[in-house]
Amino acid sequence: MWPWQKPLGVKDPRRLAPAAATLVIGLAGAAVYAQTPLPLPWFLGPMLASLAALALRVPIQSSRSLTLVMRIVLGLAIGSAFSPEMADRAGEMTVSLMFVFPYVLFLGLIGYPYFRAFSGYDRVTAFLAAVPGGFQTMIAIGEDTNADLRKLSIIHSTRILVIVFSVPLWIQFSSDADLGQAIPAAASLAAVSLKEALILLVCGAAGYWGAKRIGISGASIIGPMLANGALHMLGLAEARVPVVFINAAQLVIGVHIGCQFAGITARELASTVTIASGYALLLMAGAGVFTYLVVWATGINIFAVALAYAPGGQPEMNLVALVLNLDPAYVALHHLLRVIIIVFGAQFVISRLVRAKARKSG
Repeated sequence: MWPWQKPLGVKDPRRLAPAAATLVIGLAGAAVYAQTPLPLPWFLGPMLASLAALALRVPIQSSRSLTLVMRIVLGLAIGSAFSPEMADRAGEMTVSLMFVFPYVLFLGLIGYPYFRAFSGYDRVTAFLAAVPGGFQTMIAIGEDTNADLRKLSIIHSTRILVIVFSVPLWIQFSSDADLGQAIPAAASLAAVSLKEALILLVCGAAGYWGAKRIGISGASIIGPMLANGALHMLGLAEARVPVVFINAAQLVIGVHIGCQFAGITARELASTVTIASGYALLLMAGAGVFTYLVVWATGINIFAVALAYAPGGQPEMNLVALVLNLDPAYVALHHLLRVIIIVFGAQFVISRLVRAKARKSG
């Protein structure tokens, strides 16, 4: 289902059945994928299973409400990775974050001419396709500026799919770490006390509501992350999200990515998806350059930096960092800054593109 299509209501039983069936397909995918030596079975397995279901013309659908809840869980889990010791890393963090702005500018400068040259998109659509901001954010801006929403949806869905699948595999085969192990930053369900559970619930609800209230992009992740992270940074909380909920978040978000490709025609697969895949590879090459620059300047773990600069979706890359235990707080801060720069920068650039188009047509 595409963003411009009106979804069925959450209480509509017609919506619940296919969503539940899709989760079962995702579980089966996780079970099969877990038998391989590849990383992230709870995330990549459901994603591939949902894509396979689409290829076999099996109707699948994700639940927006459940995806929202699982993004809140993800935000809480990332917040738990914050600690008072992070203040000691302020120097290297600042240097690393300073590279984000030129990185975003670089991606826009290579992406815009790419889509203009190889796809013939209009200027607004080409720009919004080029900048790796949040999926829903780019669609919302495109809707306000009469961009081609279907092409934007396919472009960004493909970008996220290619990158979230490629980066973990690169880490798996470039390191000696066993990436199939349980998340060290998580807790067992029995280990979470009632007080800790209440802290997580309050941080999740209040963080999401507050971030949504002031219009923060990606409020379901950023709000709970900042609320829980602040308590952990101040040493006021030590609560960890149970691993069972983190696995559930991987399952739901993995299935959700696959569902974004529902309704794509063979013609679109041959054209738009191909162009988007090429751009995703171009993005990863650019991210690789900045990764090595940041590692050279700071000495931070190369895999954590790679995840911080990987131009995938914010929730997806944060999830990968969390599950692989690759400095999730560090990764989350970089993706947060990237999204902020893109959201404000996109408004600035788009307004000028629209005015230029109006002058040309007038």
